[in-house]
Amino acid sequence: MQEFQLRVVPTNNNNFALELYQCAYKKAGEKKRPAAKRIGRLRGQALVQARQAIYDCLKANKYDPKTLTHTRSSPYILNEESGVNLALLFQTLQPLTKPERIANITAGVRAMSNEESHYWFAKISNGKRSPALKAMRILLGD
Repeated sequence: MQEFQLRVVPTNNNNFALELYQCAYKKAGEKKRPAAKRIGRLRGQALVQARQAIYDCLKANKYDPKTLTHTRSSPYILNEESGVNLALLFQTLQPLTKPERIANITAGVRAMSNEESHYWFAKISNGKRSPALKAMRILLGD
């Protein structure tokens, strides 16, 4: 089972951004596992519009969404299904600014089955990142 971490990064005026990290597996014979790899960062309008999806993810991992504040220092540990869904959401929404497209893509990612989200995550993670993200934005954005 793959592990993900959701970290709160404080910004100005008591605001914050969220960063999602994918934890590496500990290899045989190693004492420590390699550092986690940052997958995406969400802030501003995209974060505000995707907050319900983030709250649902936190609830699915037995966290209280009320703990999501700019003062939080410890990361949220997420299971694979939640992490994959948030990875898709973060990477797809990162460059967008139009509220309508952000809302459509958020709804589309939330509606994906586990198999579908793993399919898209594999496409994005293994070399074909740009075409896969473009395809997702076109499919879900309208």
